[in-house]
Amino acid sequence: MTIELRHAVAEFDSATAILSATGAALRGEPFPHLGQSAKQAFPVRMSWLLPRSPRRAAYAILGGAEGVSADETGEVDMAAVAEWIVGHYDTTRRYPGVVIGATNGAAVHLCGATGMPFLPQTLLLPVRRPRRDPDRPDEAMEFGRRVAPPLLERNPDVVLHHMHDGSQDRLMVRHMSYFRLKWCALPEAYRRFLADCLEPGAPVILLADESTWPTTRIGDRHVFQAGAQGGLTADEYIRGSTRLTQFLRENGSHHDRFQAPEPDGISAEAEWGFEPRLGTQVAEWAKQNGHSLTYVRLPEPEALSHPVAQSMRRRVRAAGASGDRLLVESFAMVDHSEAQRTGSVPYWSFFPVESSLQQAKTYLETVAAAGDPYHDVDVMLFPNGVSSVGATSPSQWAQQVLPHITGHVRFVSGTAQRWPAHFDALAKYGRALRMLPTRTHDVEPLPVDRALAELSSDRVRVETDGQLHV
Repeated sequence: MTIELRHAVAEFDSATAILSATGAALRGEPFPHLGQSAKQAFPVRMSWLLPRSPRRAAYAILGGAEGVSADETGEVDMAAVAEWIVGHYDTTRRYPGVVIGATNGAAVHLCGATGMPFLPQTLLLPVRRPRRDPDRPDEAMEFGRRVAPPLLERNPDVVLHHMHDGSQDRLMVRHMSYFRLKWCALPEAYRRFLADCLEPGAPVILLADESTWPTTRIGDRHVFQAGAQGGLTADEYIRGSTRLTQFLRENGSHHDRFQAPEPDGISAEAEWGFEPRLGTQVAEWAKQNGHSLTYVRLPEPEALSHPVAQSMRRRVRAAGASGDRLLVESFAMVDHSEAQRTGSVPYWSFFPVESSLQQAKTYLETVAAAGDPYHDVDVMLFPNGVSSVGATSPSQWAQQVLPHITGHVRFVSGTAQRWPAHFDALAKYGRALRMLPTRTHDVEPLPVDRALAELSSDRVRVETDGQLHV
């Protein structure tokens, strides 16, 4: 049997949303409420009517209802998932290039501007595991050890990075396990798409986020990761810290640190990192089929945010906008078409945590010091329902951003009042963007070679066929 795709792929995940956002961008369509229909988004929009505790509980239960049961993992067919991915694009036309690899919100704008599709390496399979202690990653690891073998046996071309984050994903891991699957071989559906839909000689771009994380090896193609990039360091997830103990006590835990297994190696970070074995197969395909191969290497997810923002600022200005409004996107809250229409400059932050706030602040400081400050900044903060360790509130964003702009900082309505459980923002950010006036017309496509040159000139490591761009 094969499990239905709607159960095999998480709708709430970064990779799924960014894939859908890229498809919408290439069609020139907006991307409201994470690509869900208005009917699907209605309960989310109305969630503000619930008090905070029931609102958080409903979010966790609905999210936990996604995915497969433990005895269904062997029914997941990743070849069918790859077919579903390429189905996000018009397969009757040809494209000037393609981006394959790590999930990255800034890449949505790179793809939207150049007309390149994005084919992700990593997808999330949620496996239902209700009523579990979020502070016992050791128990989660043993669960994965028991239920993953049928999944890996059926899908020999993937590696499993089982991730458990009791801080940022605290609500969800009470109800599910996060099985992040990375292709280590080029799926057949991707091969056909590249052969049929790339223009002759069009570049193949590998987006290689070199983020890593300590892991515990379970099998040849199975590792376990306690924690994730965000507010806590890897060491804090493993060894604990004073601030983690305080967080756990505030959340009613009986533990003073996470009960994490001892790591025995380093792997690509589960959600954002790139598994290099895929790169070898993509390189072979490109060489055999007359396409150049370009690596865009990133030390961490937001390394692309500043360069892409600067590129998009030049682009909207060329289309007649002032380029004085910055749109800070967050996690899966991304919309290339609305940013382009409104002349907003998109800056992607991977999560509302201290490191993201500091990088956004540094970007604003840099452009202000160069005599080109932004006037207004619209900030979209993704809700995860928990004030996790290192999480940054709307007031923190406003305080850090205001000194470096000349106008105002604004949030999607309800964010300040209901943060971090402001789930209604997921259904309202699209309407907030629609209300902004149109500032650009007939934005010109960005040639792929020019886009790569701009990234290279802005300190991104870009290598084509082994040669570093300078």
